[in-house]
This record gives sequence, C-alpha cells and structure tokens, in this order.
Amino acid sequence: MSRLKRGLQLYFSSVILYGAGILLFRYLSYYQNTLSIKTQDTLLYLFLAYLVLAPILYLFFVKEYSENKSYLFFRALLRNLKAFFQRQGNFSLEHEEKVALLFILVKLFFLPTMINFFYGNIGNLLTSKNNFQWYPFAFTLLFTIDTLIFSIGYTFESHKLKNVVKSVEPTFLGWFVALICYPPFNSIVGAYIPWGANDYVTFWSSGWTLFFRIIVVLLLIIYVWATVALGMKSSNLTNRGIVTKFPYSVIRHPAYISKNLMWWITLLPVMSWPFALGMGFWSVIYYFRAWTEERHLMKDPDYVEYCKKVKWKFIPGII
Repeated sequence: MSRLKRGLQLYFSSVILYGAGILLFRYLSYYQNTLSIKTQDTLLYLFLAYLVLAPILYLFFVKEYSENKSYLFFRALLRNLKAFFQRQGNFSLEHEEKVALLFILVKLFFLPTMINFFYGNIGNLLTSKNNFQWYPFAFTLLFTIDTLIFSIGYTFESHKLKNVVKSVEPTFLGWFVALICYPPFNSIVGAYIPWGANDYVTFWSSGWTLFFRIIVVLLLIIYVWATVALGMKSSNLTNRGIVTKFPYSVIRHPAYISKNLMWWITLLPVMSWPFALGMGFWSVIYYFRAWTEERHLMKDPDYVEYCKKVKWKFIPGII
C-alpha cells in the first residue's frame, strides 16, 4: 500500500471521528449547559489545528495503523457491519481494536471535562490573585497545574511523548468507580449521599485554621506532584507506561490517599454521622478505584516488578 493511501486512511478516519466529537460537544444539551465558551472554543481550535497539521504527520511520520485509534475503530466497525449484513459471524474485536474503542470513550468523556476544569481553575486563580489570600491562591494554582497536565495528556498520544496507551480498564466496576467521581455522576450521587467537606472551611480558631490549611496544601502538593510525575501519561482508566518517580516511589496511590485525607480534614469542623458515612462512601469508592487499577495494571510485567519494590498502597508501613 502506498504511503499516500495509508496516510489518507489514517487522516480521514481521525477527522471523521474527531469531527463527530466536536458536533457532540457543541450540540448535545448536556455539553451546551456544562462546557464554558472557552472550553468549546478550545476543542474547536484543537480540531482545526488537527485538520491542518495532521496530513504532514500521517504522510511522513506515522507508519503503523496500530498507532491510530480512529482507524482501528472504523476498521472494527466496518468489519462487523459487513459480517452482520452478510450473516457471517458474531460481533468481534481484536485486542488493539478494543483498546482503541475504550480509549476513544475515555477521551470523549475526560478531555472536555478536564479542559473545562482547567478554565474554571484559571478563572478562580485570577479572582484570588486580584483579592490575594495565600490559601485560595495556592489551592487554585495547584489544581490549575493538575488539570492542565491532564488536559494535555488526554489531547496527545505519541511514542515520542512515551504515552501511547497500552491497555484500558476493561471492566464495568473499574469504569463505574472512576466515572462516579466526575460530573455529572458525582452530582447525581451527591443528591443522596451527604457531603460535608469544604476546601475553604474555617476551624475552631485562627490558629487551628492556619495549621490545618498548611496540612491541606501539603497534601495537595503531593496530589499534584503525582500528576507531574505522570506527565504526559496522565489519564484515567489507562495504562500508558508505569511511573516509578516520587511520590510513586513511596506509595502506589499517592493521589488517592492525599485527596481523601484532605477531604477528611476539611470535614472535621462539621463532623456528624451522616457526613462521616458519606465521606466513608467516597473513601470506599477510591479504594475500589485503586483496587481495579491494580487488577488492570497487574497484567503488565513492569507493574508487577514495581509492586515488588513499592509494597505500600496508601500509607508507608501501614497499608
């Protein structure tokens, strides 16, 4: 097959799929109501940039069909449609096609969400800068860094960036405990599960407030440091290569434990049985996120070796 034909197949597969995504984001009522104008514009500009730059990529650099998730999606779709109409067999997916389909779903859900979070954090950062107070500024700055890195991670996949998706979480439970932590699902759950944590809560005195806010910021630094360590590999539900740098060199799930500890700390001034049970629910959800991730990643020999070196999931010497 000629380089030109191969490049055109890869290019138009992606253009059609990404174009459908843009239409979905712009015209589906949920996205119209939740995505900011800046998020919508950014998604559109990314697509337009892809239209212009991708032909160079596919004609001169990309050589393997297995690297293109869009092509694999359409290959599987056309093959199964042909089999259906010709009554030649049941629905089937090759391994690389299944990975492609699942990552497309991951990207479809998380990319607009993370970009939207990023612009929300930017807006809050500018507000806190104009009326400067160290805690809101530090808190928002750290989350801005976190969501920016995740937005870039969901946008780009390349061998040069060392973030090609090797596998995607294959189970319903793994997807359930991940998606329930993000809009709109967390809001739906929030209507039934009490939520008392507040990042900006004040404690029993100004001294206690300062003390606990320092602790919360330190935990948030660990949380964001985990994202920085992941770098371009940052994305939920995927294996894009095993990261062993700090804080992953100390525990296997630094982001999850630091986030949960932050929530429990900010819950202290308003603690009640309903709030404690509600927070317990979310801690269990994050435990199962860690459990399903490890079950998925254990299929990678690199992760098995990593677990031999880093034995603790959440707290060194305890669990």
